[in-house]
Amino acid sequence: MFINTQKIIKAKAIFFSKLQLALKTQHFYLLGIFSTLAVLHLNIINSHNLESDNLTFYVLYWGGILYLLWKNPPRDKNITYVSSFLGLGILFITLFRPINLWYLDLQLFRVAPIFASLGLGLLAFGFSGLKHHWRLFLLLLLMLFPYGFIHGIFDFKLKFPQLTATISAFLLHYIGLGATNSGAFVILPTGKVEVLYYCTGGLLILWLMQLTLLILVVIHPTTWQQKLGLVLSAFGTGFITGCLRVSLLAVVVNNKSLFDYWHGKEGGTIFMVIATFTFAALCNYILPTDTFSKPQKIDEYSDNLKFIEPKRRLFLIFTWSGILLTAFFLFLNKKPVGNNIFNPEISVDNWQKMKVTSLKNQKIEIPDNGNYISINSGKDYIYLQNDQKLELQMRYVVNTRGNINPFLLSLSQDLKQDAENNIKYIENVGYYLLYSDAQKAYLTACINSRGGSTVNSSQFMNNRYKHDININRLIPWILGREVFRDDRCIWTQLSLPVNQKAATETYPILEFILKDNYKKWQTRLGHNY
Repeated sequence: MFINTQKIIKAKAIFFSKLQLALKTQHFYLLGIFSTLAVLHLNIINSHNLESDNLTFYVLYWGGILYLLWKNPPRDKNITYVSSFLGLGILFITLFRPINLWYLDLQLFRVAPIFASLGLGLLAFGFSGLKHHWRLFLLLLLMLFPYGFIHGIFDFKLKFPQLTATISAFLLHYIGLGATNSGAFVILPTGKVEVLYYCTGGLLILWLMQLTLLILVVIHPTTWQQKLGLVLSAFGTGFITGCLRVSLLAVVVNNKSLFDYWHGKEGGTIFMVIATFTFAALCNYILPTDTFSKPQKIDEYSDNLKFIEPKRRLFLIFTWSGILLTAFFLFLNKKPVGNNIFNPEISVDNWQKMKVTSLKNQKIEIPDNGNYISINSGKDYIYLQNDQKLELQMRYVVNTRGNINPFLLSLSQDLKQDAENNIKYIENVGYYLLYSDAQKAYLTACINSRGGSTVNSSQFMNNRYKHDININRLIPWILGREVFRDDRCIWTQLSLPVNQKAATETYPILEFILKDNYKKWQTRLGHNY
């Protein structure tokens, strides 16, 4: 096959002529600026300990936002410099802050993209143009909406585990496997399985409803019958797929390798793909095909791409360049979260340090929950005093509510219950738990950045509202020097051998060590973000 040189030259000429025309339009620069913000936001999400698993969701919503911007170029010719400079100020105040604060501050993570896009909207569309692009900003709000509370409704209000167990048992009985159910249990002659919420279709329903909202905003207008059809399809597909998964788990409950596979992340992903493709097929039936295939007339599209004044073009070029440089600067100066929390080494008064073991970032699965706790860093220390060996374990976590103690996750249910019922309090220190096994006595607590130590969510959040949220910290937060609500914690566990003594004889030593060192250990969470 021979390459036609003339055709290549002609294609290059057409490309560069269109590029020259595009460089004179505001639409080109706005797509570039929005795309840059999308890449910056997605990069932060990909490294975020809570949101990284939802990267696909954010990619789809950013794709919808860019699609709406591409299909609806700005039409207002009278964008004032007042709105432009106000938007520019809001945009850079939002962006110009240390990148690690985005990982630590959930309020910033939720609110900042809205303010950044509002600033960009004022810069791009002016005050009057915001109304014309309402769908774009609605999609942004839906992308950042905290959907987590919906799981509580499905689990506790709608009783999804019990409902799923009933439907799954019916399906298995219908195909001749003799299944029955009792509450949240599916019972077969070969064994039984308990249905927990995260094995039901609740997660699938939420995922498909998020896709439904995306479709309804991007494809506008739709009839009420189409809206209702999409919602029912999302709910029905997610719920039935969850029932099928539970039915499969009940059948293979005695085969550990198969059960672990279909109960784990890989098996869950396969059922999510099945639900997504099924929903896509239903969408193809419900929505009119010309919604996707109707092309925009070239003359109509070109008419919307108005050329802009050189001053305005220069302003947009400087804005885009500024965002790129800001992003480059932030990532160049990016620090690992909690990298210096345990430097220098932790000391314990009157004890000699013998050994230090460092732990890297890790995720610990929460039993019977489907979630995990992310440990950003940790260290284990061994100290000696008069032939007594003290062990000190510390785990640094962020974006926590202080309710999941990593040291209790591996305990038996009875020992965990004993620990959670044995809450103690020391004045000027805070709350802690005491428990013991046959070999050791243990003390564990969450060291807060402000206030006393805590052992549960209510104590932790009370510290946050009492010590973090006040007017004096608002300006430093806006300027990117502080986190508004400091959801960090150093989970700490002290342990000593009981040496055939009663644990109650060892507890006072552990309590004295905590009281003597708490303030010193707490300083590690000062401004060391």
